[in-house]
Amino acid sequence: MKAIVVESPGGLDKLVLRDLPAPVPGPDDVLISVVYAACNWSDLQKREGVYPHPVKYPAVMGLEVSGRVAALGRKVKGLAVGDRVAAVTGPNLLGGYAELCCVHKDYIIKLPDSICLALGAAFPVTGQTAYHLLHTAHHIKRGETIVIHAISGAVGSMTLQLALKAGAKVIGTVGNRYKARQAQVLGAHLVIDRSREDFVEAVLDFTSGRGADLVIDSLGGDILRRSFDALRPFGRVINIGEASGYPDFDIRPVLYQRSTSLAGFEFLHAGPGSLRWKKGVHTLLNGFAQGWLHLPVVARFPLAEAAKAHELLAGRGVQGKVLLAVNEDR
Repeated sequence: MKAIVVESPGGLDKLVLRDLPAPVPGPDDVLISVVYAACNWSDLQKREGVYPHPVKYPAVMGLEVSGRVAALGRKVKGLAVGDRVAAVTGPNLLGGYAELCCVHKDYIIKLPDSICLALGAAFPVTGQTAYHLLHTAHHIKRGETIVIHAISGAVGSMTLQLALKAGAKVIGTVGNRYKARQAQVLGAHLVIDRSREDFVEAVLDFTSGRGADLVIDSLGGDILRRSFDALRPFGRVINIGEASGYPDFDIRPVLYQRSTSLAGFEFLHAGPGSLRWKKGVHTLLNGFAQGWLHLPVVARFPLAEAAKAHELLAGRGVQGKVLLAVNEDR
């Protein structure tokens, strides 16, 4: 089979198309003939060697895919060869940029006819991240005010839509005014252009000085530090990434200013295969089918052009998902 392999970390030239042996499913595994593989920011981090968790090289990139079941382990029930499925590629979040991908059954999502394979590859990680940020890491309540940094990105826009569905007031921040439009169309109550105004002042003004109940931060750096100033007393920041750099500040005095708290988040801790995980999947699939949830696919590249997909993502202008088209979508 063909796959995109990173032999050692580095630049775009490290994404190399190779011929590899086909994976063999174990008793609890599902072998997927991949139609689409999604590209994510964490793929760029793994390719560059800056991902916060260890990566063993050589590595096949890719943490979410869609396609058709090619083979089943003997302990797998409820699926048949040829079924349309989506999947997170497993606890190591690798292996998706390939013609065949072997995935444990707990990470498999059987797709209804209403969900196309392109959307199937786009939503598992982004959707589960957004859902469990709001309903597992936090327990969102109607009327709460939530700030979402980088709201124009895929995770940001999904979190926005799910928060609105739960009855929250949503404030988003973006890096420039061109990124504001999508969040406004989706219904954000306020979108703040950080290049033109102070987001802390804008949040406090919107909340009449009270502050937000929750800030979801994927940027890190000074944005993370200043997010605490936008919280109400006993408010909370959940950090999900450091796209703008790692923070460098003493957290303890910051927390004591308003008795606030900081949490990290990893979506796999929601427990693939668990009832909680399945509830998230059910909510997302229903949202897409009913039309109140949207996740645009903004670009598709052939598998051999994975470097172009990474280059597009690195520009930080993408407002949706980027896919690799691995096999013909029939």
